[in-house]
Amino acid sequence: MFFVRILTLFFSLILVFPLQAAEIARPIKWDNLIPQMAPIENPFTDLSMDQRTDFEVLLGIRDMKRRGFLSEGNETSDDETEIRERLTRQGLSVNNYIAEYERLEKEIIKRNKMTNAELDGQIVRIPGYALPLEHRDMGVTELLLVPYVGACIHVPPPPANQIVYVTMEDAYMSTDLFEPVWITGRMIVKATNQLLTYVDGTAGIDTAYTLKGKKIEPYEK
Repeated sequence: MFFVRILTLFFSLILVFPLQAAEIARPIKWDNLIPQMAPIENPFTDLSMDQRTDFEVLLGIRDMKRRGFLSEGNETSDDETEIRERLTRQGLSVNNYIAEYERLEKEIIKRNKMTNAELDGQIVRIPGYALPLEHRDMGVTELLLVPYVGACIHVPPPPANQIVYVTMEDAYMSTDLFEPVWITGRMIVKATNQLLTYVDGTAGIDTAYTLKGKKIEPYEK
């Protein structure tokens, strides 16, 4: 009977140990959230500094018109015509370069949403700055984890694959915005849009990852 109990205990340890080992948190960095991709080719690499500046002005005018801040026939139209003619005299196809820029712009937007599928379902430990989505006396359970101070408030949001939406199992007492922390939990590759409240309004923030937080602690190297 004693021998049978020993065997039972032995096999139970064999079964349980791999499960426990699999739950050990994997330390990750923000770079780990971005999948491996081929470098993007920059169509403006071979241009001179002056030529790049001209294209920046052209693209800026185009963007302002699209947003409705400029109308056709205003004073910038003469500048636009002059720049186009100057670049054309230098042997450059302005429309082709603008088309290449638009292709590059779309590729960057697409890449900013791409995720690392290997992290889906894994227990991870990641550092970052905590930006609470709620402010309660009993503590915070929902927050955004961002890679640098000021993200989403003082400066534009990072790409979606560089923002993690965190739901904490237990509330934690937040002392300030952008507290440096370590968060441990189960990472899920799941896009969300979270409403962030400012002093003067609100904004929707796109995230590419969701973290089911088990533990939060002050950041220490």
